[in-house]
Amino acid sequence: MNMLAPSRPRMSVEVVFDFVCPWCCMGITRLISVFRRRTDVETLYTWRPFLLNPASQNEAMTFNDYLEARHGSRERADRLLRLIEIQAAEFGCAIHFNRIHRVPNTMNAHRLIEWASARGDCTTLVLSIFEAFFQNGEDISDPALLAEIAVRQGFDHDLALHFLSGQTLAGTVTAGQIQAQKAGINGVPSFIIGGLALTGVHDAPALNRLMDAAFWVTGSKAEIRFDAERTSLLSQRF
Repeated sequence: MNMLAPSRPRMSVEVVFDFVCPWCCMGITRLISVFRRRTDVETLYTWRPFLLNPASQNEAMTFNDYLEARHGSRERADRLLRLIEIQAAEFGCAIHFNRIHRVPNTMNAHRLIEWASARGDCTTLVLSIFEAFFQNGEDISDPALLAEIAVRQGFDHDLALHFLSGQTLAGTVTAGQIQAQKAGINGVPSFIIGGLALTGVHDAPALNRLMDAAFWVTGSKAEIRFDAERTSLLSQRF
């Protein structure tokens, strides 16, 4: 008798995020960890760009200048950074702000994800880019660095570097940003599952409730959407 294990249902999870957002690093790391432990569903991720610093002038800003411009003083910023590092550790995400020296433009990183998504699963690639920035303080706008990260996750180095040397899919990234804003998303990370949206950094029970609710919604064809502001815990612009 041929005994085959029943296939798990698949659920698409859309993730709206930016690579320089520490809340995104925390929230996405926790989300992936929680859903990996579920044995009742196979999670398929779709990565949606939301550039927090799209203006080109931010590309050359030092991290110190950026923090002072955004928070008024380095002392005030340092207090916030310390709180974020503590929160990140509680969520199993290492963040080292003292290693970051400049604020990169994330267009190339998002372009790479768009390119790689057509070639395979990008989950580990996304996590590796977060690691490069928040743990190592590396310049994730650099095409050479991004190509090295891509090859470590199974993508072709030369193809990735050739792609990153141009501007292909930049329009797609920009269109994705506009689409997210038109959909009412003004904070990241945002997670959309089965038409339900949740914004911010959440614990395992909240994420599992979202997944369970998505199963119910997709089965009943009901149209329910969480109030992103009401359900948000930690999302904010950094």
